[in-house]
Amino acid sequence: MTTFVGVLAVLVVIAFAFYFIAHSVTGGGEEASGPDPRMEAKILENIAPIENIRVGGSSASQDAAPRAARSGSDVYAAACIACHATGAAGAPKTGDKAAWAPRAAQGMDTLMQHTLNGFNAMPPKGTCADCSEEELRNAVQHLLKEAGVEAKGGQASAPAAAPVAAPAAAAAEPAAASGKGKEIYQASCFACHGTGAAGAPKIGDQAAWAPRIDKGMDTLLQHSINGFNAMPPKGTCMACSDEDLKAAVEYMISESK
Repeated sequence: MTTFVGVLAVLVVIAFAFYFIAHSVTGGGEEASGPDPRMEAKILENIAPIENIRVGGSSASQDAAPRAARSGSDVYAAACIACHATGAAGAPKTGDKAAWAPRAAQGMDTLMQHTLNGFNAMPPKGTCADCSEEELRNAVQHLLKEAGVEAKGGQASAPAAAPVAAPAAAAAEPAAASGKGKEIYQASCFACHGTGAAGAPKIGDQAAWAPRIDKGMDTLLQHSINGFNAMPPKGTCMACSDEDLKAAVEYMISESK
């Protein structure tokens, strides 16, 4: 019994010794249960994002440089060639110095005003609805250069030649319901089909449209897409899809039956 009590006492002493050692190592008391700054810092480091991503107002699309203005020759080929290469609806033909000289004498300001707002049979922006003012100016300068004439800025004298009277058909609003086909017609097809320029069948002319309608929509659409006689491919509406062109053809057919 004495030996057992002695061994038990030694174990108790050893246990208390381990307790006090552990207490001194961990800091003990209320301090041991408090937050560890080093541990918190490590946790914040582990959950921090890898990198910052900018969204909203500072997007890459806004930082990108704006589209460069198209050259005068590009705009001419896309939108002006249909009338100015053929002289359709009284348009001065490309390279015709005699026709362009009196227009150049009016000055660039007047030419630009006519180009932007329309003049006689020419619709506003000459069917190039997505052209900027700079691009239209480039196109006018290209036409003047091809004719070998020059227009000064700031002049607005009266036209040297009497203006060509606007065709009566151009003043009449088509009677059919408005829609996509009508919008495309007014933006790209009116210059020729509203006036009969370059042999184009005038909208509303049943006699002119009847034999064309008899060919069927597939043929008419093929001519519209690929060009036919004096009409250039897509009728100058280079941004139009096949469906857009089909809608325009259907609109003109509905107005001409």
